[in-house]
Amino acid sequence: MPPDEETWGPNRPTPPAHLSLQADDERLDGIVEFLRGHLVPHARAEEAALYPRVEQAVGAPGATDTMKADHVEIVRRIDALADLVRAVDAGPASPDQVEQLRAQLYGLAAILVLHFHKEEDVLLLDAKLSADDAKAMFADMVAVAHPHGGDAT
Repeated sequence: MPPDEETWGPNRPTPPAHLSLQADDERLDGIVEFLRGHLVPHARAEEAALYPRVEQAVGAPGATDTMKADHVEIVRRIDALADLVRAVDAGPASPDQVEQLRAQLYGLAAILVLHFHKEEDVLLLDAKLSADDAKAMFADMVAVAHPHGGDAT
């Protein structure tokens, strides 16, 4: 496996190699739509279903506070990205806007990779949930993230 693939593989966010804004306006809108429509609801589901179970399993109330703080920063960056995308959609992008978009996308990707690592390789391993508890937790997460029976992927 190439070194990049482990970090930026099929289940990880892929940072853009470049931004050609004229060709990527629709793609940027799609990124913001995905982040707001799937990633943010997933984060809310983690806060409602995953983190309380992890805290209970490890016997440490507040053990997931840093993860919740990550979510706050992720949402803040998504909002900043959305603002930039709206500004770019309204007219030609300046070189400064292109640089700001790159910074937001790469910054968001870095935070997400670190957050996913902490979640998958630390929290879930420390929690040692039984198969039944994990199954129930994931069902609860789907119900929170997609309350109207939407696609869970």
